[in-house]
Amino acid sequence: YYLDRIKKLFTYLNDLRKHILKKYVYTINHKRIAINYLYFSMVTGLSGAALATMIRLELAHPGSPFFKGDSLRYLQVVTAHGLIMVFFVVVPILFGGFANFLIPYHVGSKDVAYPRLNSIGFWIQPCGYILLAKIGFLRPQFWRYYDKTSFSFPFLEKMKY
Repeated sequence: YYLDRIKKLFTYLNDLRKHILKKYVYTINHKRIAINYLYFSMVTGLSGAALATMIRLELAHPGSPFFKGDSLRYLQVVTAHGLIMVFFVVVPILFGGFANFLIPYHVGSKDVAYPRLNSIGFWIQPCGYILLAKIGFLRPQFWRYYDKTSFSFPFLEKMKY
């Protein structure tokens, strides 16, 4: 009895996996791609909000356990927060989510002109997010857009005025 129920459970889970893969991963429907963009923006928005919380905690209590007085790590988190919120939250919502959902209706077509290219355009976004996270947190000393604003650099100490 139990082996039969376990077999039915695994069959159901396998069918569910195939259905989810077919419905959301391999889709070329512009409405589902728009939903994928919106879900992706929500997930990356949560990671951007976590980085914003780390920044706020550091500003409220300097020397917090997140950064331990490391200003380069703080600048790295500020840069990552900005890049994530602009390129992985705002842009996918506006140009991916709303544009994929609304423009075919406004034009009067049933789908976008190149649906497979539209799907590939979505799947480039998570790859870019993974690449950003990998580059950003593996080599923190070379990855920041905000330079330190201190005048205690070694090259200034050697200069004579």
